[in-house]
Amino acid sequence: MNMLVAPQSEKAIKCRQISASIDIPVRAMDFTFPDEIPEFWFNHNPLLTMLLTALSSAFPDGERQFIHSVRNYQPKINDPVLLKQVRAFIGQEAHHGKEHDVLNAVMLNKGYPVDRIYKRFKKMNRLMQEQFSPAHQLACTVCMEHLTAILADYFITTAPNDLALFHIHLRKIWAWHAIEETEHKAVAFDVYQSLVKRPYFLRLVMLETTFSFVLITGRGTIELLQYSGKHHDLKGLYQGMVYLFGRKGLVRKIGRAYFDFFSLDFHPWQHDNRSKMNLLKYQYFNE
Repeated sequence: MNMLVAPQSEKAIKCRQISASIDIPVRAMDFTFPDEIPEFWFNHNPLLTMLLTALSSAFPDGERQFIHSVRNYQPKINDPVLLKQVRAFIGQEAHHGKEHDVLNAVMLNKGYPVDRIYKRFKKMNRLMQEQFSPAHQLACTVCMEHLTAILADYFITTAPNDLALFHIHLRKIWAWHAIEETEHKAVAFDVYQSLVKRPYFLRLVMLETTFSFVLITGRGTIELLQYSGKHHDLKGLYQGMVYLFGRKGLVRKIGRAYFDFFSLDFHPWQHDNRSKMNLLKYQYFNE
């Protein structure tokens, strides 16, 4: 019986080459936000703004959990390129948490209970560290990195003009976050592929992660929307739902990229959006 390992596909080799070539700079942004930022700062829409606020509320402790899950494997990484990328991943994620703390403080000062959502995610992540194996935690990070990468790509490739729907003082933080989620979108995946190598388990965890993400983010959005007093604004709710779930809505447009994850030869860089990302980097950071 031939026990030789089948050679990697041309697609897999190309994706690994792209992944190894990606520069992952750690940018210290130090964003500040003026008091005149409006309450509904994305497309003047309460539902969409509260959805993004719920996401922002979850980012600081979520990013810390991503760092924790990758650090579990950091001493075992022998590839110097991947090790360098892991260190950069940690640096970028740490800054994401810091900058979204600043944005969350803006919404907290407007009276929104974003701290409630933050504490809920912190409790969930603490339980994850206590109850999940390191492999399970890393798999969760891989799956969340895919979700954030395809959301980022919506604003990078699919609908870059939609960044103009953010209030002018908030465009840069969301563009920056989208760019960096793209730059490091394969790091956790490559660590998992190198050191865990359980592809079927990873796909099961994606189902688990997607369910948890939708449930917890949806709950936070509803809470914030109720606090805004706009949960009876039928026109605003309809417009927000069309943006998200309409025939040409965000969810439909990221759907194919989401389901690509379940292919056993999937790699994040098979969605090669470097050229579009570089356009955004030049536009916002002159890089």
